[in-house]
Amino acid sequence: MTFQTNKLESNTHNRHKVAYSEQALDVIRISDIVLETLDARYVEKSRIPEMESHVTEQGKLLIHVITKIDLVPRDKLPDVSGLSHPIFISAKTKQGISSLRERIHILAKKFKEHVNVHVGVIGYPNTGKSALISLLARRAAAPVSAHSGFTKGMNKIRFAKGILILDMPGIIPSNENLFGSDVSKHALLGVHTPETVKNPNLIVAKIMKLNPGKLEKYYHVPITEDYQVLLEELGKIWKLMKHKGAIDSDRAARRILKDWHAGKIK
Repeated sequence: MTFQTNKLESNTHNRHKVAYSEQALDVIRISDIVLETLDARYVEKSRIPEMESHVTEQGKLLIHVITKIDLVPRDKLPDVSGLSHPIFISAKTKQGISSLRERIHILAKKFKEHVNVHVGVIGYPNTGKSALISLLARRAAAPVSAHSGFTKGMNKIRFAKGILILDMPGIIPSNENLFGSDVSKHALLGVHTPETVKNPNLIVAKIMKLNPGKLEKYYHVPITEDYQVLLEELGKIWKLMKHKGAIDSDRAARRILKDWHAGKIK
């Protein structure tokens, strides 16, 4: 089993993914407790089943951390009955952070014989790992960026006396096609940055289908079920023009995705 981890290369804004299977497996091997971050808007899409299986096979304790709950209406929060020790959190409002800290302290007691208990934090890029770690550590311990892939290597961060957090770049299963059949899921999760995603208009169409009326409400434009109409309308408002006065719907779509990934649109 191999995994890929997201990495920025120095000569471009966001070149795509380099295999770091050993690093991903090392985090699981070293950790006693593993936190998997899941985007509350797409819980099932942001799960990595083969990674979860590896965690349990290694005898590690798994906690599912459902992030970004401030972006989902309270009555629309996902069913978590099938998840392991699920906890809802919001980095923006700090909701659930105290409960997660308490859960880690309780589970850490199972490893009294260890000099240090290690807590690994894993998940897809852009699922809120770095913001979560900073809140758990009560300081800006993990650098946070709106762009996926900002974490470049495994870091050890002090959570409490005898408890260390392991942070690493976001993981993408090696069997997922970065530019093929899985590109839609990756774009929704923010694995691809808005600048590099292919066919951004089709991703906007999918967001509209999954969240009817949400984009129009956020941008204060008439409700439409046609993504092309929406992009044309916003292109006019934002004055995004190609040569000869045509609307640049591609740039309009990328601007929407940027707002979506940044969590501006609930």
